[in-house]
Amino acid sequence: MTSFIVASPQSCIGCRTCEVACALEHVTPGAEFNPRLKVMRLDNLSVPVMCHQCENAPCVGACPTGALSMGAERIEADAARCIGCQSCAVACPFGAIAIEVNAGQPPVIIKCDLCGDRDRGPACVDVCPTAALSKMTEKQLNDLQKQRNIATAALLTL
Repeated sequence: MTSFIVASPQSCIGCRTCEVACALEHVTPGAEFNPRLKVMRLDNLSVPVMCHQCENAPCVGACPTGALSMGAERIEADAARCIGCQSCAVACPFGAIAIEVNAGQPPVIIKCDLCGDRDRGPACVDVCPTAALSKMTEKQLNDLQKQRNIATAALLTL
C-alpha cells in the first residue's frame, strides 16, 4: 500500500501556504512555479488537491513508456522515460498530474512525490498553519479502520 496526504476541508483556510512550500521544495533553476498540489476554492470551502498515490493508479497504466511506476510508498516518476504525451494527465481522475513541456528540454513530470527526499516528510504537511494536511501511512489507515469497525460494532449492539 502507498502512503498519501489527507486534506481536511473543515480545517483548510485556503491560504495556499502548502502550494508555496511545495513549489519551493521542488524548485529547479529556470523552472516555473510548479507546486505538486493545488488549493481548490469554492464559496465557503477550500481544500488542497494532490496525487492520491492510488494503489491501482490509472496514470501508471496509461503511461506507454513506464515513466510512472508503483513504488513502495508512492507512485514513482522517472522523467528520463517521459515522452510528454500527457496520457497520465488525462487518466488521472483527480487532475493531480501535469507534464511541463518546453522546447528543447525534456518533459518534466509534475506530481506529488510526498517529498520523498525530505527528512521531515512532505513540506505541505509541515507548513500548514491549521494542520489541515496529514500524511496517512498504511499503519495509520489500518488503525483508523479498526477504530471505525469497533465504533460500528458498538452501534450495532445498542
